[in-house]
Amino acid sequence: MNPGYAGRSNLPDNLKTLFRSVAMVVPDRKLIAQVMLYSQGIVSAEKLAGKVVDLFLLCESKMSRQSHYDFGLRALKTLLVSAGALKRQALEGTEAALEGDQLALVEKKVLIQGACNNVVPKLIKEDLDVFVDLLEEVFPGSMVAKMEDKELKEEIEKICQSESYVFSDNWVQKVLQLKMVIETRHGVMLVGPVGVGKSSALHVLQKGLEKVDGVKGEMYIIDPKAMDKEGLYGVLDGTTMEWTDGVFTSLLRTILANQRGEADRRHWIVFDGDVDPEWAENLNSVLDDNKLLTLPSGERLSIPNNVRIILEVDSLAQATPATVSRCGMVWFSEDTLPDNVCLQHLMSDLRKEDVSGNESTETPSAQIEFLDAIQPMVVAADDARTTPLVVDALEFALGETHIMTPTRERLLTPFKALLVKGMQLAVEYDENHPDFPMTGEHMEKFARRWLLHSLLWAF
Repeated sequence: MNPGYAGRSNLPDNLKTLFRSVAMVVPDRKLIAQVMLYSQGIVSAEKLAGKVVDLFLLCESKMSRQSHYDFGLRALKTLLVSAGALKRQALEGTEAALEGDQLALVEKKVLIQGACNNVVPKLIKEDLDVFVDLLEEVFPGSMVAKMEDKELKEEIEKICQSESYVFSDNWVQKVLQLKMVIETRHGVMLVGPVGVGKSSALHVLQKGLEKVDGVKGEMYIIDPKAMDKEGLYGVLDGTTMEWTDGVFTSLLRTILANQRGEADRRHWIVFDGDVDPEWAENLNSVLDDNKLLTLPSGERLSIPNNVRIILEVDSLAQATPATVSRCGMVWFSEDTLPDNVCLQHLMSDLRKEDVSGNESTETPSAQIEFLDAIQPMVVAADDARTTPLVVDALEFALGETHIMTPTRERLLTPFKALLVKGMQLAVEYDENHPDFPMTGEHMEKFARRWLLHSLLWAF
């Protein structure tokens, strides 16, 4: 029925003749935008509607083709609604009523800010420069500003220190962008390769928001490919007409029942896996403005305002445009977490690893000496002019042909496991030979040779 639409099949010619053809026209985006801006209290709607529609049309035509891009009416509506909210927020702090040019300037600023908040999070690096030029072309003198939230940023930094995460600017920007998208959309997609900080961003943002506003957060992670559609949404017995809840419907029902104060908490339901039309199409009515899940039993479950549906994926190759257009997007590229940042996190984790097995709060001296010996070969110092051995080896390994597609996460996981084994051997030797522990020179030789051994087997 929809030629070329993902997840659909073309209708054969012999069946086409049985249907009546209907001509469709393209909706008038400018008129729709104008009405929506007026409904949001934007006085200069007639002037601004044309500009924001032009911006979206330029983005659609000038930017690269990406599966997670959508510049349709749903994205436009989200932008306009967020602009209205930003205007009301801006006018709260002003005592005197703004009129004329002053009001028009405020409305223009909030519309530009709304455009940046909704478009920038999903752009790849190359298209970000294109968007800056397009914004300057449509709104002369405007510029793309970084997301700022001083209080949340401070809490994120504290959480990163306590959980061995590296506080890098690019990744923190993504966390702040994610917060902005979650505030404006109840359906959110985190798109990007494995090991670029998507899950960590969700975890840190949830904890950070708890510290800032005091609202406790709950995160439920579901692997949609680990079960069939009936296991996810439920099944109706054709004989007894008895309904059995699936994992997702059971979660929703628990939240709606509010027996343990669920209404006072923040709930994020995360689907961590490939977006397949087989299960994702059933979420269409949940992700759009209806916010309803209609069950085969005839029951309808509404999505409360404190619930967010989050899809965490590495590819949208199988996703349909209907699903993509209903979600806010945050793109995580490999540049979000460079190799050096990932290796810093790995070394921090190793320093907290309990390899002695005696559950002591004190890290064995052999473990510290082992890690100090390999540190310069793993992580680059701030003033280093050369690239560490492990970074070079990682880049080389990712560029080579493997039996399975190599990813940074897939290579670093066995590398870390082998280093843990090396630390265990060093700690066990010192414990078994208290009178003759390894000297600093011997430890350095052993640690560096074990690092090379780990590189050869892991990469």
